Amino acid sequence: MNVRPPLLSTFIPPLPETLVANLSALNIRTAPDFIFVSPAELLRRLPTGSITFRELKHHIAHVTQAFAGPAITGDKLILDALAHLEPVRSGLPALDDLVGGSFGGASGGRVIEISGPSASGKTALALHIVLHHLGSHQTDAALWLDTTGNLAPARLATLASCSSNDEPVQPLTRLNIAPAFDTAAAARAIEALDTESGNNKPQRPASRFRIVVLDTVTVLLGPQLSAVSSQGHAEMTTFMRLLREAAQKHALCILVLNDATAAGRPALGTSFAFMTDATLWLARGQGQDRELRTAEVLRSRVSVRSPFFFSLRVVSG
Repeated sequence: MNVRPPLLSTFIPPLPETLVANLSALNIRTAPDFIFVSPAELLRRLPTGSITFRELKHHIAHVTQAFAGPAITGDKLILDALAHLEPVRSGLPALDDLVGGSFGGASGGRVIEISGPSASGKTALALHIVLHHLGSHQTDAALWLDTTGNLAPARLATLASCSSNDEPVQPLTRLNIAPAFDTAAAARAIEALDTESGNNKPQRPASRFRIVVLDTVTVLLGPQLSAVSSQGHAEMTTFMRLLREAAQKHALCILVLNDATAAGRPALGTSFAFMTDATLWLARGQGQDRELRTAEVLRSRVSVRSPFFFSLRVVSG
């Protein structure tokens, strides 16, 4: 059924008869005809002296208000869409407090660096966060970018079986794993979140990506860095800006796993720490406590840096 646009002669309160007649002579008889022509162009085409520019703009505003629906800005639509989202939490309140109460994933998104030496539990902690969130949010999905090809299915199954979910395998159906052996591949996977297409699309069409894990960023960016050239640093900055924009656009929790230097500090240099919202440092226990891990915030813009340590037990992979 076609709905005809309202005629200018039918508006209440009515437009001046002279204006309606002059517009009709220009074949401008309906509201769309009137409001979609610039006021300056209309004034030029109308008889000289028949109306002032100010009066014309006033009548256009009157017709627009009566004809068009209330305006809704894009910012409001985005905020309304994100209002129902819950932030991503680890299920360990003391750990969440270290990064400002959550790992992000709500309005604005966050990029959190998890760094530490080999076997400190970086991958295990990221998997724990992913499975904990997916287990309690049935329509959410996660994307895992594997830069080394070392994510063992056995570890996934073990961690899932240790979770508190009644159906431990069910969250794994919404964990999407994609190889990303260079920054170009990782960037393509991140950009594909706009359409949720290709191999990164969740098996459930209604799922929404809430978490992205990059395991590890060291392999992607480390070989590019050089003490004699700034090109690698520029590429690192560009890539991390891409992650930041994706986190903000999609309200994501992005976990960036980073290795440690021989000196016991996060890899990729001191400037890398300022490209994330927080740096969480993991360390392995000693002696009989080798299955325990301690976590410390080295730098954070979302929480107060605290010297507080706590322990969490992780499953070895």
